[in-house]
Amino acid sequence: MRSNPYGSQLPWAEPPWYQGRPSPYYKPTHIQLRDAVRKWCEDNVMDQSDQWEEDGKIPDEIYRKCGEDGLLMPIAAGKKIPKEWAHYPIIGGIKPEDWDGFHDFILWDELLRGGAISSIFIGLTVGAPPLRQFASKELQSEFMPAVLKGEKRICLAITEPSAGSDVRNISTTAEKTADGKHYIVNGEKKWITNGMYSDYFMTAVRTGGPGAEGISMLLIPRMEGIRTRPVSIGAGKLSATTFVTFEDVKVPARYLVGEEGKGFRYTLSNFNHERLWIVFQGLRGSRTCIEDAMAWAMKREAFGMTLIEQPVVRHKFGQMARQIDSLQSWTEQVIYELDQLSDAEGSRLLGGVTALLKVQGGIVGKFVADECVKLMGGLGLTTTGQGARIEATYRSIPSLIVPGGSEDVMIDLGVREALKLSQKAIGKAKI
Repeated sequence: MRSNPYGSQLPWAEPPWYQGRPSPYYKPTHIQLRDAVRKWCEDNVMDQSDQWEEDGKIPDEIYRKCGEDGLLMPIAAGKKIPKEWAHYPIIGGIKPEDWDGFHDFILWDELLRGGAISSIFIGLTVGAPPLRQFASKELQSEFMPAVLKGEKRICLAITEPSAGSDVRNISTTAEKTADGKHYIVNGEKKWITNGMYSDYFMTAVRTGGPGAEGISMLLIPRMEGIRTRPVSIGAGKLSATTFVTFEDVKVPARYLVGEEGKGFRYTLSNFNHERLWIVFQGLRGSRTCIEDAMAWAMKREAFGMTLIEQPVVRHKFGQMARQIDSLQSWTEQVIYELDQLSDAEGSRLLGGVTALLKVQGGIVGKFVADECVKLMGGLGLTTTGQGARIEATYRSIPSLIVPGGSEDVMIDLGVREALKLSQKAIGKAKI
């Protein structure tokens, strides 16, 4: 379809289809959602982001408003809205049965454009899926409504001080009491996004022996024995990155998510979406940077001409543009493929692909932010004024490269998964 030009018309500031170019992926409901989320951000976020950054916290009432206005449920759902969630509101009035991976992409793209507000949804987007996909109906009924309404917050607690990308070797333990009614949880989790404000911790624990087979997942409400303290990171305070300590935390055994010994599998099942979401950040961050740098280059004069009139500057923009639009195309292709596959098939066929895509998102984001800082000069180093968004993006680049699987680990995973699929296909062909 073709859509009317929308948003900034500066080159590469928006996805190609925003600027009126035809696309096979987008339909009227995608336009409907895009317009609604952009208006919501402009009405509720844009003039408050700087104050929130200064305060180091987004007000709780804003999070509750997100639930009332229909942002939280689709964020928790991802690419498909469960039938049992159909009674919750969806921003833009999108019907649950129409929702797909491109709606999810657009929702995140516009929220990321909104700036600070996107930080408060990270725990939800990674913490809610295991509850939705693997927990018992009783557990879902007990905890999910308050999460989707914005009354309670959830986060994912996997990473540990000594086990980052190496999830198989987590050491936080959950030992059953003699009567089998509780787990006693002891251990530490680190770099837990949104943990400071979370009421529930979707936690990977060791209930069995070493390795992946000994890992289970528990939903742990904030209770006696849980301590949280902030972890300061370069990207800022709004993500509320947290160090969590569990000391003899007594968790009801019925809070086990799914089955014992399957926690590692449950953790892996969400990686495709988590890594895509990191790519979404890289894309919108790149477009924000190139938009502001282009606007500056068109008016800034040096050596008797504007920057954009100088071939070396146009070369920089061309190098950025080809990478941004290539990343957009690859991302759309992967979203389309995931929409056509079950979650299990998506993980099997595209786990390695999304790992490599996530790497590319970080590489492109880093390259574009770096080039735009150089184009802006001193303005690219300041936290206010025309270069502020570029400076903020540049500072946040490590959050694209490390979380969701660090770059080198993801490259190796992508190649190993490709070889595995190739060898299987060759074997079948011989038979």
